[in-house]
Amino acid sequence: MVKLEEVSAEQFDDVDRQTLSDDGDDNYSDFSDDDFDDDEDESILDRIAALKEIIPLKHRNKLASGASTLTSWSKTGATFVGKSAWVITTSMLLLVLPLALEIEKEQALVAYEKEAMQQQGAQQMLVGQQPGQPQQPQQPGQPQQLTPPGF
Repeated sequence: MVKLEEVSAEQFDDVDRQTLSDDGDDNYSDFSDDDFDDDEDESILDRIAALKEIIPLKHRNKLASGASTLTSWSKTGATFVGKSAWVITTSMLLLVLPLALEIEKEQALVAYEKEAMQQQGAQQMLVGQQPGQPQQPQQPGQPQQLTPPGF
């Protein structure tokens, strides 16, 4: 048990004056450098562990239970988010990916048909028919007539 004794300001001033008059040194300090040399082996973790004595047990228990609850909720939330991400990702791969591939195939088919129509239109222009006119059957004995475009 620690016993406290009250020291008045007058007594403190008297002690200060006596030490100054004895040494004559204005830079006098109550602490010497030798006092701090003993703590060189002490790590930061040791100092933090020593701080637990400052906080009362009741408050430490509340802080520990709060940290435990926060950790538990964090683990539960992370697990939920991970499982949800897995379900969404696999669902997208199974449902949306085949649909996207089929849409791409259809677009390729439409592009191929459009290209074929352009080639057919170019061939008909070379022959001399308009793309919108029906093809007239030619008789074998008749010479072919060239018609300029636009007539």
